[in-house]
Amino acid sequence: MKNNLTPRYIIIGIILLWAFITIKPTIEYQYLKEADKESLKESGDLIKLESKIIKQGLDLKGGMYIVLEADIPTLVLNLATNTDDAILQVHKNSILISENENLDFFTVFKDQLIKKKVKTVIYFTEFGSNTDEIITGLIKESEDSIDRVLEILRNRIDQFGVSEPTIQKQGNDRILVELAGVQNSDRARALLQSTALLEFYLVKNPAVTNEMLLQLDNILKNSLNQNEINSLTTNPVEPDESKTNSKDANVIEVSDIFSDGENDASTDSIQNNFTLSSPLSSMLNFSTGEMSISEKNIYSFQKLIKNVEVQSKLKSMSGQILIGNKPINKESPSNDENFFNVYYLQNNPELTGGVVKEAKASLGSVGSGNSGQPLVSLEMNNDGSKIWSRVTGANVGERIAIVLDKKVHMAPSIREKIPGGRTQIEGFSGINEARDIAIILKAGALPTPIKIIEERIVGPSLGADSIEKGKRSVMIGLISILIFMLIYYKIAGAVANFALVWNIILVMAVLATLEATLTLPGIAGLILTVGMSIDSNVIIFERIREELRSGKTPKSAIESGYKHAITAIIDANVTTVIAALVLNQFGTGPIKGFATVLLWGVLISMFTAIFVTRTILSTNIFIKNNSKMSI
Repeated sequence: MKNNLTPRYIIIGIILLWAFITIKPTIEYQYLKEADKESLKESGDLIKLESKIIKQGLDLKGGMYIVLEADIPTLVLNLATNTDDAILQVHKNSILISENENLDFFTVFKDQLIKKKVKTVIYFTEFGSNTDEIITGLIKESEDSIDRVLEILRNRIDQFGVSEPTIQKQGNDRILVELAGVQNSDRARALLQSTALLEFYLVKNPAVTNEMLLQLDNILKNSLNQNEINSLTTNPVEPDESKTNSKDANVIEVSDIFSDGENDASTDSIQNNFTLSSPLSSMLNFSTGEMSISEKNIYSFQKLIKNVEVQSKLKSMSGQILIGNKPINKESPSNDENFFNVYYLQNNPELTGGVVKEAKASLGSVGSGNSGQPLVSLEMNNDGSKIWSRVTGANVGERIAIVLDKKVHMAPSIREKIPGGRTQIEGFSGINEARDIAIILKAGALPTPIKIIEERIVGPSLGADSIEKGKRSVMIGLISILIFMLIYYKIAGAVANFALVWNIILVMAVLATLEATLTLPGIAGLILTVGMSIDSNVIIFERIREELRSGKTPKSAIESGYKHAITAIIDANVTTVIAALVLNQFGTGPIKGFATVLLWGVLISMFTAIFVTRTILSTNIFIKNNSKMSI
């Protein structure tokens, strides 16, 4: 008998040893102090430890629940090889109709193209030779873009350090993201939404810039309504819609320029600077070849820049005007208001972020010009290195602006040819921003802009409360069952209790091995598993009791009891396993978490009930050689 049980104990021992090794990191992590976590984080061991533990879901750990929506209309316009008033008007009408009537954008866009008799092939030459082919091609491109967005977001979040995030597609243009443990919502939002469009533009020289301002001032002088000059001395008021509707579309009301509809308190500063003879120039400050603008004037300045005639003139001059991302006087506490640099750049970039091979965030070394400042070091691929070498070599002495998402981070002078394909970006508010930008640049730019349409934050206190209640429910249920089994089945009940405890440990070990996420529904599945595990033992024990009452010996009763009970156990559990498999395959989020725990819980409960308890009961009878059995 002893020799027959030896292989069983070897199998049980190996499985229990594996369970101990697997679950040990989770236990260690739970008892880590914050100081220990920080120490492990600096050494890089924290990520290794977190990869081995049972992850906690959003409902337990707290974090962010975000629904993102891809800006398909913007993507379509970006795919156009050229644009003019005709396609822009069709695009604008399509957005308005699709939003107001809740219709598919592509359906409306196609109808508008046909209605306005626009020659689609002129604008989308790569997608087909007629409107039907082009719309089909655009739809396919938008679907591919969403898939690329999913992959890029996964790469960004993985490098951000979020354990077991949920990132999945919803419908045609929406993405669900769950970030467990993330509490810095602003940082996470910026990481997800940033298109990370990195571009390098040559800065136009001061003489060309002055000529540009002169021409734009002349255009705007004729556009501004003379009758509205007096409004500059008073706080602007909301415009009357009836008057607004009757205005000439080409005439800019000064009162409109200096009101953003949100905050009118800054108009005094604007009025002091503004002059009708030079609308743009009067808002700018000039010093040693640099242009800057007060933060209070930025909205008004940008509104003037968006004027149709101004944009047309800038396009004809192959130029654009962008503003710096960071106040230039931020370090000086004596200044009451912030000023930002203004740049006049070439219209087309010399280089884009697609050539970035590596991006690393760090602090400037001691003794360098950027000592202690956060920066991102870029390394380009072969194609990028060649272009960068050519651009820097041909423009020594000129300035080149490094632009990220249409904001200028810096515009250094090119001192010499740079053949290695390396450069640095400065102008970050802190090392975390620099790290996030490096992550985004490495993961790649989003092919289409995305916006957050729903956001919920689960606080850590709610998560802690959920964990505590989950633990309490498991413990109450477990203790109640343990007591019942001891009272009702005596020694056999103690054996079943031992198997039940190991059943829970083995389930947790499997979850750790699968790198699964434990959620509240998962805890519910664990509690259900506890009940089902005991149910199998109850079936077996009642069958053994029947065999004993018929006069069989304990040894014979155990063999006969397990033999006759196994069919009922398998029948009962197989149906549950099938249901769990279906839920796991087709369910998402909480449903999948419940199904995973239930599936493995049922399989392990069958192992402990049929294999472990039988081995222990048989050993007990063999050692004591009893003619009676405590059951």
